[in-house]
Amino acid sequence: MSNIEVYIVVEGQTEQTFVRDVLAPYMAVQGIYLIAIRIGIAGHKGGNVKFERAHKDIERLIQQRSDTYISTMFDYFRIDSNWPGQELINTKIKAGITLSGIDKAGILEVATLTKMTALLSEDSIAKRFIPYIEMHEFEALLFSDVTVLAEKINVPINQIQSVLANYNSPEEINSDPLKAPSKRLEKLMIGYKKVIMGKVISESIGITRIRQQCLHFDSWLQRLEKLTE
Repeated sequence: MSNIEVYIVVEGQTEQTFVRDVLAPYMAVQGIYLIAIRIGIAGHKGGNVKFERAHKDIERLIQQRSDTYISTMFDYFRIDSNWPGQELINTKIKAGITLSGIDKAGILEVATLTKMTALLSEDSIAKRFIPYIEMHEFEALLFSDVTVLAEKINVPINQIQSVLANYNSPEEINSDPLKAPSKRLEKLMIGYKKVIMGKVISESIGITRIRQQCLHFDSWLQRLEKLTE
C-alpha cells in the first residue's frame, strides 16, 4: 500500500483543528496523510466561502506537486450563493422537488468538480480533486452520539434527543442557518467554544461512530480510502 497525501482546504479553525487532531490520525493508519489548509488569506476567521477564493487555493495546490490529492471541507451554510450547483438546487426546489442534504451536497460536489476541470488545464484534476461539502455544517457531526454530546456539554440527554427527533441523520440538521447545529449547541451550552469543543466532542465520539451516523461524511472518507487502491 502506497502512502497518499491529501491537502484539505477548510473553512476555518474549527475544521482545521478537527482534521489535524482527530481525522488525520484516523486516516494515517491507512497510509492516508491529511494536511488541512484554511481557505484564502492566512489568519482569516472563516466564513465567506466564495468559489473564487477556493478556486485559487485548489489551483495552487494542484500545481505545486503532481503526486498529491486535494479535497475541501466547507459548510453548506457558508458557501457563496453563486457556487457551482447552487442554481440547479434552487431550480429543483422551486419546481417542488424535495432534496435531502445528501442530494444537495452531491449536486454541489459534482458541479464543483466539473467547474474546476473546466478552469484548469491540469489533465489529472478529475482524479486528484475530491470536493466535499459538509451538510449542513461541521457541528452536525457532533450529534452522532447523543450520550457523549450530552455529557460533554453537560445537559440532559433528552435535550439532544429532541434536536434529532425530526431528522433522519445529524447531517439533516438544519436548512435554516438560525437553527444550525452550532446555533443549537450555543443555546444548549452557555459559553460554547467551537474550536475546543469541536475537538473534544469529536474525539470522544470517534470517527467510526460519526461515519455510522453521517453517511455523506462516510462517503467522503470512502473516496479518500480508495486512493490507496
